[in-house]
Amino acid sequence: MRLCVVWVALVLAACGSKGAKRATPKGEPVTTLPIGPPLATPGERMSYRLTLKGVELGTFLIAVGDVGELAGVQTVLVQAQAKSSGLASLVADIDDRFTSWIDIKTGRPRRFEVFEHADRKSKDKDHVVVDFAARTATGIPIHYALNDEPLKTLVQPVTQKDVWDYNAFLVAIRAWEGEKGSTATLEVFRSRYVWRMVITLGGKGTLVTELGELPVLRFDAVTSKIDRNGQRWAGQEDRKFTLWISDDNDRVPLKLDATSDLGSISMDIVDYQPGNGARLRP
Repeated sequence: MRLCVVWVALVLAACGSKGAKRATPKGEPVTTLPIGPPLATPGERMSYRLTLKGVELGTFLIAVGDVGELAGVQTVLVQAQAKSSGLASLVADIDDRFTSWIDIKTGRPRRFEVFEHADRKSKDKDHVVVDFAARTATGIPIHYALNDEPLKTLVQPVTQKDVWDYNAFLVAIRAWEGEKGSTATLEVFRSRYVWRMVITLGGKGTLVTELGELPVLRFDAVTSKIDRNGQRWAGQEDRKFTLWISDDNDRVPLKLDATSDLGSISMDIVDYQPGNGARLRP
């Protein structure tokens, strides 16, 4: 149960390989998302409910913080929290947190820090820091430890020019515009592991949500887990998900759907607060 809560909440690997009819990829895939200030506003908050076959599993919160300096670069803080609730909290008391520092000029991540439960049977926490700013020719340094142990370091090989964490990916996808069937190939960190993703713009429509019936853009994605040699992880099945983002000025992620061995899993928005001050991307 805990695994499904986390995979859905973190968007990238939603527990299954079957899904709804998907857009046919069109043309050559791009290797990057829009460059420029992130489409985010300090104080912006998005709250979601996670369900499995209609039964509540947990909540997911995304909050945009203030702009500040990180190692001489102006960044905006984006934080996410995955928390179990309802029946799922009887199985595992999950309260995992994920923080990104995103360059306000380029929209690219500079640092990604994770505190999450190591497994559902213990209270141990994994502490992970992905240091995008220290990328070298061989890869991206990852610092990791259990609880308060000293951090150890490994280097994760990557192949793409731009590599993301899932917070920064979700912010960047808000600003992506293109023709139906356009695709992008991305590498995205979820904690200390990276997933290679092919995401396709599925077209426009409408979606009924708790915020009302809204115009939307749909995105279909297939992801593959990558090993420490930069290759597809042996024995790991591809994962698929569909994401809907509002087709308006706010471009709010509204819903994520995936099909798992346990049934249909959904992440649905329940509240949106637009933030205060000027949006970082005009």
